Amino acid sequence: MPDSLTVRVPATSANLGAGFDCLGMALDLWASITLNPVRGEQRDEPMAHMALTAANRLYEKVGGSPPEGLSAEYEGSIPIARGLGASALARVGGLVAANILAGRPLDNEQLLSIAADLEGHADNVAPALLGGLQVCAIEHGRVLHTPVALPDGLSAVLFIPELRMSTKESRKVLPGSLSRADAVHNASRAALLVAAMGARRFDLLDAATDDRLHQPARSQMFPAMYDIFTAAKKAGAYCAYLSGGGSTICALASANEEAIAATMLECARGRNTLGETIITRPTERGAEIVGS
Repeated sequence: MPDSLTVRVPATSANLGAGFDCLGMALDLWASITLNPVRGEQRDEPMAHMALTAANRLYEKVGGSPPEGLSAEYEGSIPIARGLGASALARVGGLVAANILAGRPLDNEQLLSIAADLEGHADNVAPALLGGLQVCAIEHGRVLHTPVALPDGLSAVLFIPELRMSTKESRKVLPGSLSRADAVHNASRAALLVAAMGARRFDLLDAATDDRLHQPARSQMFPAMYDIFTAAKKAGAYCAYLSGGGSTICALASANEEAIAATMLECARGRNTLGETIITRPTERGAEIVGS
């Protein structure tokens, strides 16, 4: 058994507007989870604790005991409670590393099922584990998923506010039901987004990310959100949407990324919302072993 094992995992952006709990995309922003089988000293750090909990769940699943003194470490700068899949990253990293330490008893489908159970949904864990843009559905405890080819040249311009929006808290403001018109609206937009990505129909992305399920409700916690959407699109973005449960806003573009980032930042400051911007891109790569 190695002294330690490190897995690198991408951040993710979920929902992509109308694809609530069923669409997620890996981003070229990375952090790492290291499992130490023998060191025994666990840091008091939330991401490391989530990774260790996931690792222990794997050993429980396969009917074994974790190594005595198993501990986890997190290295990276993915912010927590900002809609970039931090908890999914930690859990996927812990599961993948533990699976290797245990002799690879589970395949990716089984790892995905455990990760989705820990998260409560699959839209972040599927791209974190497998990379790319993933369409997910859960049926009888099984995660059904398929990738969508990512178009070349697409960038993700992120505005990351200082405002924290935990997924648990932001879900509390969501409506308990939707009208038929709103349900049709969201279903059609989610389907349109998948088709638009596959066909490189960037002109359709603004309509395809228009949501009536979660973004209107979550804007109550983030009043500047829609103004920042508008600013990003006026600066040249194809679309802008709330990443996951927030508070990060993701604008998709293929040009003028610096101008889009600056405009989002300026708009946010005008609404007394502090934050930072990152320009990155989607990635087809998922969790990967980087050291042992």
